[in-house]
Order: sequence, then C-alpha cells, then structure tokens
Amino acid sequence: MKASTIFAGVFAAFASAAPTTTTTTTAVQERGVVDLGAFNNFGFANQDLQYLNAINGFNLQAFAQLSAFNNLNIGNFQSLFGGNVFDINALLQLQQIALLSQLGGLGVFGNFDLSSVQFNLFDLGLINNIGGFNLGSIIDVNLVPQIQTIIQQTQIAAVVL
Repeated sequence: MKASTIFAGVFAAFASAAPTTTTTTTAVQERGVVDLGAFNNFGFANQDLQYLNAINGFNLQAFAQLSAFNNLNIGNFQSLFGGNVFDINALLQLQQIALLSQLGGLGVFGNFDLSSVQFNLFDLGLINNIGGFNLGSIIDVNLVPQIQTIIQQTQIAAVVL
C-alpha cells in the first residue's frame, strides 16, 4: 500500500467523523442612536475648528461609528461642535476626537464596549486660566478669507451611519 493511499484514507476518516451540520449565524451588531443634530451634524460652528478639520481630514464618520457600535459616550464633545470657542481646551478636545477617529478607522477597538471610557479635559492645574486662552486672538484677521476658501474647497460630506 502506498503512503499517499494511507494519508488519503486517514483524511477521509477525519472528514467523515467531522460534524456535517454547520451553523452559520450572522452576528447582529447592535447600533446605538447618535443624534447628529445635537452635534451640529459634526460641522464645527467655529471657523477655526472647521479649518483644522478641513486641512487634517478627521474621519468623523469613524468617530460616530464608535458611538453607535462601541457605545462610546461622545456627549462631552457636544459643545465643541456647537460652540463658537477656539481656545486651548477646544484644541485638546479636537485632539481627542482626532485620535479616537484614527484608532476607530483602523479598527483597533473592534468589538470593545467603550461605554466606561470617560474623557475629561486635560487638567492644566494651577496655570492661571490657560485652558480658556482664546486662540482666535492670535490669528491674523487678514487670513480669514483664505481660511474660508480652504474650508469651502475641502468641505467634508455629512456623516452617515
């Protein structure tokens, strides 16, 4: 008897002993509800934040998906989209959104439940009101038309889940 015949017989025995019924269930992924209207449809009310979003191309759809699929509580970021404030605290929040968007877009969070993750502003301690320093005061007024042009040219489509 040849060795190939023996191997074929062994594999046939394993194949016949394997279960014949396969259960293919498609896991239904739960979706949370994200009210994008409360977040200004992820359009920043502040022009300078719109500009930073336009030139950096943040994946806000991945951010919204983290909320819908991974239960990320994004309520702390609501004022960032609706408010017209451009200060250091707003930049820190924007950085958190950028990081979460990148990681979410890469699929790093997979099926993790992010409902217990809490985001707080970076505590600048005793530094006197530095978090509320208005960064808009250091932007040259003559650059506003250029900023508006860049925002309009790179307008990002609305986030759809």
